[in-house]
Amino acid sequence: MVVNLSFMKKIKQKLKQTPDHVYTIASLAALAAVNYAIIHNSFVFIAVIVLLAHELGHYFTAKSKNIEVNLPIFIPLPFLGIGLTKVGFQTFEDQQAIAISGPIYGFITALLILLLNILYNFTSSLPIIFLAITELVFNFIGSDGKKYREAKRRNASCI
Repeated sequence: MVVNLSFMKKIKQKLKQTPDHVYTIASLAALAAVNYAIIHNSFVFIAVIVLLAHELGHYFTAKSKNIEVNLPIFIPLPFLGIGLTKVGFQTFEDQQAIAISGPIYGFITALLILLLNILYNFTSSLPIIFLAITELVFNFIGSDGKKYREAKRRNASCI
């Protein structure tokens, strides 16, 4: 099998020219498609919106602090989605703010969706309440909470 190297170079150049938001949208669509194909419930889209708000919380907080940051990329897994936002070097105070902003944005988004659900009754409210609670609890226990606690500990020891 012969591979045309000039063709491969052209593909690599095109991929480098692709804007970051295309990767974000494509990976988010893949996440929704994979999970909707398995679950067949509109709640998948609510969870995807909350995950997007969570990751954009990290992104916009880093942007507001003039820290180099990439748009989030989502990894679609069955019954699960992972969002990754690459953030450049930050101080301990900035790390605390960036780490905590994701769960807060996600929680607020889940509450807004819950209010819309109360008004228009498009699905059961119980899964949305569960999503809002887990957005806070699991993220404060998980990796975002760990980053927040480490930055707080390091900041306190530097004073």
